[in-house]
Parts: sequence; structure tokens; C-alpha cells
Amino acid sequence: MQIIGDNTKIINRNPEQGTTPVPCECLVNAGLVSWVRYLKKMKNLLIAITLAPLFFGCSTLQPKLQPKGTEPQDVSLIQLIASPLKYDGRFVRVEGYLHNKFEDSALYFSKDHADRLDGRNGVWVEYAENEKILLQPEKEDGTRYFDCKWVLLEGTFLYESELGHGHMGTFSGELRQVTRIIETTLWYDGERQLEK
Repeated sequence: MQIIGDNTKIINRNPEQGTTPVPCECLVNAGLVSWVRYLKKMKNLLIAITLAPLFFGCSTLQPKLQPKGTEPQDVSLIQLIASPLKYDGRFVRVEGYLHNKFEDSALYFSKDHADRLDGRNGVWVEYAENEKILLQPEKEDGTRYFDCKWVLLEGTFLYESELGHGHMGTFSGELRQVTRIIETTLWYDGERQLEK
């Protein structure tokens, strides 16, 4: 192909027939027309890809939760953090050190991790809204009593959440729909057994 004069290109279609001058505008318009045809064909494919999760129940977007009324599975916080996919969507019972504060509602592996706000060693906590939470001991100030205490919680653990994990996505998972909070007992002070 070679350019002769203003806006004219010569295209060799068949060497025996010679050359045919074609204005550049035709080539540009032909390219636009083919691009528009391509987009029209792709439109149906794009619509199908976009709507596919709706027809298949968004199974990849929402974790499968265990039905209510099932007994919670006893796990350690270490197990939840180390193997989060194994417990994703399961109703669990777990112990840890609870912070129940503004933008820090989490169960931590230890008081030291909680004091340092180390979300990698903790899970975000959200309480059940429509159900009464069983508190042991029962307190007038509700869940605020359990702030900065060692507790046992029962709730649904979520790892693959589209919302992230807790405040600013800094936690190793989430414990949602917490329905039970129990203050755990301190049995030793480091050297001797405490009397209760």
C-alpha cells in the first residue's frame, strides 16, 4: 500500500488488475463499521456474563451458612485464622479476648494483640440483630460489659466475604450473627489456683 496525494491510498488487490485508488475516509469508515458490528455481536455475550450470577443464585458471592438450630463446632481462634476456608460459613464456638469498642469490635488471640489492634490475629465480631443474644452473666449494659474480657462466642464464621473482613478489611475473618457471649473463668494467676 502506498499513499498518493492527499487522503488517497493505493491498494494492490490483484497484481494482474493493477491498482485501485481508495480515499482514506473510506478505510476509516470501513474500520468503524466493522468495529460497531463487532460490539453489537459482543453485546449479547457481555449481557450473559453480567447476568449469569443472578440465574445461578450468586453461589460464588454468598457463603453457604449452616442452618439455625445446629450445634456450634468448637474451634480455637488459631484454627480459624490458620484454616479459614475450612470453617467458612460454619456455626462455631470460639474463645478469645474481646474488644467491644467503636471501630474495634473484635475477638483477639490475646490481650497483647487486642491492645495493639493486630487484626491479623483476630476476627471481626457482629452481633445478631433480630435475635436476643444470650449473655452470661446477664448485664444491664448488654454486650458493653464484655469489653476487654476473655469470652466464649457463638456465631457464624465468614472468610470469603465481598465486604472484606471488619473495619478497613484488616481482620482475618468475621464472626457474624453472634448469639451467645459467655465470660470465661480465670483459674490461675500464673502461680497458684484461684478460688471461686
